Order: sequence, then C-alpha cells, then structure tokens
Amino acid sequence: MKQALTLIVAVLTALAVTGPASSVEITYHLVGVPEVYTLVNLHPDEGQRLLYSVNYLREGLIPLCTRVRIDSVDRERMLFTLIESGHQYTWAFHRSLRDPIAKHLDRFFGKTCDKKRIESMSRLDQDGIAQGKVFPGMTKDGVILAIGYPPEHATPTVESNAWRYWKNRFNTILVHFVDGKVLRVQD
Repeated sequence: MKQALTLIVAVLTALAVTGPASSVEITYHLVGVPEVYTLVNLHPDEGQRLLYSVNYLREGLIPLCTRVRIDSVDRERMLFTLIESGHQYTWAFHRSLRDPIAKHLDRFFGKTCDKKRIESMSRLDQDGIAQGKVFPGMTKDGVILAIGYPPEHATPTVESNAWRYWKNRFNTILVHFVDGKVLRVQD
C-alpha cells in the first residue's frame, strides 16, 4: 500500500511540474519561422478566432497566401498569428485527426505560396478561391484552395468523387465530382 501511495504521489508531482501530457509542446518545423503562409483559404470562427483540424467551414475567411507566424504547437492545439493584423488564432486538433500533427499542418501552412499556380487556373476556380466558396465546374485543386482539405475521417482520399465537409458540429455539405470537376454541392 505504501509503495502504491508513493507511486501516486510521484506521478502527481510530475504532472504538477510538467502539466498534463496533452499540453506537451510538439516539435514542428514552422514554429517561429519568419516567412510562413497559408496554403489554402481558412474559414475560422471569427468571434472566437478558432479553427478546427476537421476544417469546419465557418463564415470567416483567411485567404490563401496570408503571411502568418506559427507561435506554438502542442497535442491539443496550434497557435498562429496573422502578421498583417496581429490577430492570434487557435487551431484545435480534433480527436478524429488521423495524420501526424506535422503532416496535417503541412497541408495548410508552408514557407512559400505559389500565386502563379492560382493565376494559371480557370476563371471559375479563381472566383471560387477569391470568395472561399465552391461552384459547379470547379476543379478538385480549386476546391482545395477555396475551402481547404476535407477531414480525413470523412474523406480518406481526395481521389474519391465525393468529399464531405462540416459547416459546424452538426451540418455537413457533400461536394460531388465528375471527371475531376464539381457537379454539385449537396447541403
């Protein structure tokens, strides 16, 4: 009994010193890097300055190629700041996240943003990207740039012809593709 009590005290002491395991910093190669950009449009909840790894399609819009600073990453969240406005956002990691955190974040943030790629896309793709919306006829690449990647647990591969996105915790949309272009968006 005394050994068990000693072990419990040791564990509680360690937690008091280091905090819970879920808040441990994660090494991410873009933390503190001066030139980091959004690689797709992000749709935050502006009231809370909050985004989720499941990519809820909230009303806010942080355009792709926005310069940001990645402030910190732990097992629960990433904090990042928009360079131009100084506004800080939280990127909350959902329990359904399948990829390692670094791999997941690398889909949304990078050291360069290729604006020429966007300029070479169709006018329809460019309009959808500029507005952060999906329109029939857009390409898969255009949809990714406009509203981001679909969550991995709902759409395991972007090779599929139907991508599910969440507007919020309760409502989804389904983007249907034929021959690599949006046929329709189903609410």
